[in-house]
Amino acid sequence: MRHRSIALVAILWASVLATSAQNVPELFDRPGGLVPDERTAIAVAEAILFPIYGEKHIRDQRPYVVKHAQGKWTIEGSLPSGFVVGGTFHIVIRQRDAQILEIGHGA
Repeated sequence: MRHRSIALVAILWASVLATSAQNVPELFDRPGGLVPDERTAIAVAEAILFPIYGEKHIRDQRPYVVKHAQGKWTIEGSLPSGFVVGGTFHIVIRQRDAQILEIGHGA
């Protein structure tokens, strides 16, 4: 699964780089932008978060809380029931171009 997420990010970046400078606005302005749906937002988030916090640590925070508003995807982890120390991750991804606007881990 990790390789699939990393591959998705690599494909997105390859698409951006392969597109001429004249076509970049068209790429970003297509319906849904580069991150058109929840599934893509989660894949991008995991590809960014796994190397930083560890794949197991992030996956243990499922189910993720995913919200879409004002052209941004906000994804946060959920704490398992019971006492857990450490908090959850938080990431905000711009829908249009997949730019990471916020990233962190609450204590």
